[in-house]
Formats: sequence, structure tokens, C-alpha cells
Amino acid sequence: MYSRGMLVVLQLLALLFFCLLLIKATESIVSAIKGLSRRMRMGGFGITAFILALATSLPELVVAITASLEGLPSIVLGNVLGSNIADISLVIGGAAIAAGKLRVTGETLKRDLYLVFGAAILPVLLIADHVLSSADGVVLLGVYAMFVVTVLRKHTREVGEHALSDSPAKRLLIAVTKRGGRTDAIKFALGVSTLLLSSHFIVQLAQGLALGLGVPVLIVGLFLVAIGTSLPELVFEMKAVTAGQVSMAFGDLLGSVVANATLILGVSALIAPIRLDNGLDEYVSAIGAFVILYGLFVWFSRTKSRLTRWEGLILLMIYFGFVVFEMGRV
Repeated sequence: MYSRGMLVVLQLLALLFFCLLLIKATESIVSAIKGLSRRMRMGGFGITAFILALATSLPELVVAITASLEGLPSIVLGNVLGSNIADISLVIGGAAIAAGKLRVTGETLKRDLYLVFGAAILPVLLIADHVLSSADGVVLLGVYAMFVVTVLRKHTREVGEHALSDSPAKRLLIAVTKRGGRTDAIKFALGVSTLLLSSHFIVQLAQGLALGLGVPVLIVGLFLVAIGTSLPELVFEMKAVTAGQVSMAFGDLLGSVVANATLILGVSALIAPIRLDNGLDEYVSAIGAFVILYGLFVWFSRTKSRLTRWEGLILLMIYFGFVVFEMGRV
């Protein structure tokens, strides 16, 4: 028989394993989508802000769907809030520290910062009555659809005449029938299968850890699961900034925040309404942390059109302060 402490250690190791498996599956899916996108002749910004952002948000989406089906709203909300907090602090802060500075250029990108914040804070307004209903889910999915349309319209010049003349479904069918396209389609299918399997075990392990450690499921969702499912964004951001593709990094970051807040919560609410039996009280600090971090991120980006290493460090310090505060409440 294993002791309680040994069981917790084994669960942590298993959680780490499935998070790593989740990352590998996401990398496979991202690679496949990028290959298909090139064959479909989609523009670079569209790939990062829409397709790539959606792909790197797949772990959060599948974990949220699994948690919704199993009646665990705390995992759903904790994962979404924690992932968005991690994206704005750990991911972009870590990227700024690694690169030294990140330049934020273009008025379109700077305007998008406010649009993304509006989309990210919308679920908080909708759940103020302590229920995120199916109707609220439809609203969130509608907002996500509007975001996608806006992104594609802003960058139609990148798409080209061929892409505009054929429907996306037709272009996808043509891409898949090509030799390289078939390989990408197989990689995508295998990646999604692995994603579904690993996300199921992540939710189960999160539940077990919460019981074993005697902490609320929300805390596990906010930190362990959220950080694990945010690793694909972190990996991509680091690769993008080291390759000098800062605009791609911001496209993926902003797209992921919107996808987490609208698409993921929208789908979850359609599967099963999210009810907060204790109200918003236990989520106030997480919501406040996101607002503060995002506000600083926008301020840093707008004032000097860049995010410096020291500013990235500030974002990281606030995140770790939030972790200490939340753990102190347990």
C-alpha cells in the first residue's frame, strides 16, 4: 500500500507526464495545421492570430470539455482564468526576459489590445448572476466568430486572390488530397486523439490531487492544469521571439486569450451550464490579477511601443505574488 504522500507524488508525476504528452500532441497538431495552411495559401497573420492561436488553445478546450462532461465547473473556470493569467505573465513576461525587449508596432495591433481585453472580461459580466447559461455560451461563441471575421477581414491582402475565389472547405479538400497534405491530415488526427486521451487523465488527476492535498479543485485548475495547458503557447512564444517573429508571438498570445475566454467557455456552457454555488467570491482575486496584469501589459506596450526585460520581470513577479496569495488562502 502506498502512503498518502507517495500517492500525491505519483499523481504529480503522472500529471507532468500527461501535460508533456499534451504538449507533444499540440506540437503535432500545430505542425499539421501550418502545413495545411500553407497549401491553402492563408496569410501569416491569419495563421498565428486565428489558426495557430486556436491550435495552441486546444489543450484548454479539450480539458474544459472533459471537465464540463464530468460536472467540474471549477476546473473549467480555473483553467481558463489560470491560462489567461499565465499567458499575460509567464508566457509574454518570459518571452520579454528571453528576448531583452519585444517591440509592439502598428496601430492595428495596439487597438487589438483593447478588443482582446473586452472579449476576455465579457464572461465575468455574463456570469455575474452566478450562472453561465447556454444562452451566454451562444453569446460568447458569437463574439469569437466576430473576432475571427475581423481578423480575416483586416488581413485579406495577405490571403490573395486564389484564397478569396475558393471556399475554405474546398481549399482544405484540395490541400488534403496532396501527398504532403495527407501526411499532415494523419498527424492532425493522431494529435487530436492523443490530446483527447491525455486531457481526460489530466482532469482525473487534478481531481485526485485536490483531494490528496486537501485544496480546492479551483486552485489545482488555476495553477497546475492552467500552467500545463499553457505550455504550448510558451513554447511557441519562445521560438517566435528567438526567431525575430515578434508579431507572430503577439498574434498567438492575443488570439489564445480570446479563444480561452469566448470559444472555450462558450462551448463549455453549451455542454452544461456553469453554476457558481458560492458566487464569484472565490474568483475575485484571479479576476483582479488578470485585470492588473493585462492593464500593465497594455500600459507597457502603449507607452514605449515595446515590452522590456524589466517589465517582463514585473509581470512574472506579480504572477508569483498571486500564487503565494492564493496558496495562503487555502
